[in-house]
Amino acid sequence: MTLDVVKTKIGDINITQIIELEIGETIQHFISQATPEEIKKIKWLDYPYINEDGTLNGVSQAFIIEKNDRLIVVDTCIGNDKKRIDFPHWNELHLDFLSTLEENSIDRYKVTDVLCTHLHLDHVGWNTMKTSEGWLPTFPNAKYHFGHKEYEFWTSEEGIGSIGEGQEEAVKDSVLPILDAGLVNFLDENADLGDGIKVISTPGHTPGHNSIIFETGAEDFIITGDCIHHPCQFANLHWSMKADNNAEVGVKTRREFADKFSNEKYIVAGTHFSVPSIGNLIKKGENFEFHPIDKE
Repeated sequence: MTLDVVKTKIGDINITQIIELEIGETIQHFISQATPEEIKKIKWLDYPYINEDGTLNGVSQAFIIEKNDRLIVVDTCIGNDKKRIDFPHWNELHLDFLSTLEENSIDRYKVTDVLCTHLHLDHVGWNTMKTSEGWLPTFPNAKYHFGHKEYEFWTSEEGIGSIGEGQEEAVKDSVLPILDAGLVNFLDENADLGDGIKVISTPGHTPGHNSIIFETGAEDFIITGDCIHHPCQFANLHWSMKADNNAEVGVKTRREFADKFSNEKYIVAGTHFSVPSIGNLIKKGENFEFHPIDKE
């Protein structure tokens, strides 16, 4: 069964969201401050981002952007056949991601760029696919853009030992094979990739975390990555993820991100936000609200 797909157009870009998996329980576990009692205090927050009982919803998804002559995949989800023993719901998945691409006329051989906001296991999985020859690039003609600081951290002893077996496996099966294939472009902070595609440094969740800006000729479109995981964090910028590498830096990043992009010329897409994942940030006192929009 093919996966859910959402299509959106903003200015000169076409956006296709491939929804891989519902992961609300995982997000709930990692944002310990987001208890149902606290969530119910956020009056603007409603389904599909939360359930009636105040528990959280969220997704693993990839954003595929068509801009000029480029076909760009931003974050590649969890992936199939990956050993993720410490995340049982993500272990050795068999999902119809590739057939979903085909049914939506997205040719993996024509993808020009893969942008990983960071190198956590749920953002790099479809970098590669399992074949009789081992783990090979899913998008063999693309340039894969990894943050240099991010790569250095996750291939260091400090990085590998910081988060669990699944992340160590992800580096082996979804990151290093791309390097071996000669497809990696290492990004400096705040890199400009041309065609109005820019990378901005948003550290905290990981040391080299990036968010992505697409200038569209209309509103600029920003993909958060994991500098924020759930809309509830806009109402409580101090709520951190247990998996944040540096919680204090993460809070500072969220504040700066929200301050900058709570402007009508920006449209924000939350990588783990349930659909509709795309909306505007509205400043309310010291905190913010996320208002979804329909751009189809």
